[in-house]
Amino acid sequence: MSDTMIAPDQQPGYGQDERPAGRWWVKLILLLGCLLMAAMWLYYLLLAPDKGVYQLDDDTWAPQAAAVCAAAKAEMRALETTEGGFIEEPTVEQMAERARIVGEATDVLEQMVDDVMAIPVDNDRDRAILAVFEEHYRMVIADRRRYENSMANGENVRYTETVVKEAGGPVTNVITDFTAGVKGNDVPECSPPNDLINTKAPG
Repeated sequence: MSDTMIAPDQQPGYGQDERPAGRWWVKLILLLGCLLMAAMWLYYLLLAPDKGVYQLDDDTWAPQAAAVCAAAKAEMRALETTEGGFIEEPTVEQMAERARIVGEATDVLEQMVDDVMAIPVDNDRDRAILAVFEEHYRMVIADRRRYENSMANGENVRYTETVVKEAGGPVTNVITDFTAGVKGNDVPECSPPNDLINTKAPG
């Protein structure tokens, strides 16, 4: 047997990293996670549908509805009154007058909803979306009628809207999602009045 000593720098494995190699499955999971994230962004940027959940397929509905709603909003603007401004403690007579004006404006709004719902669409998906739109608009009308009745009975109450749990807020949130220009139907004329009587002309 030879007693020849082998120098350290000539021994097998000399100079190599002695730290244990990382577990291969950890690296694989990280790689798959990165690939999944990249795929999600690719889908969102290039392949995701651009149509919003409330956007109709029948593009003939929106211009007809916009014309109906614009006429209704003009009629409601004719009911505006700034006489006396805001009255914190109105008299019974003033509340009755307020109730009358709100009632007339709500009549116009209700007819507007009837008219836009009478506009035909050419597919079942759109009809289902319009049913949701109508359901929530009828809630707004009911809220307005409740306020009108309270004022007519001499009850000086604040106007409140029904809260829709699914929308995470007042019922008008659902309607404005439908009427919005971003993934909606771009019919701001059909949004609920910004006040019980007052309306803003679309910009």
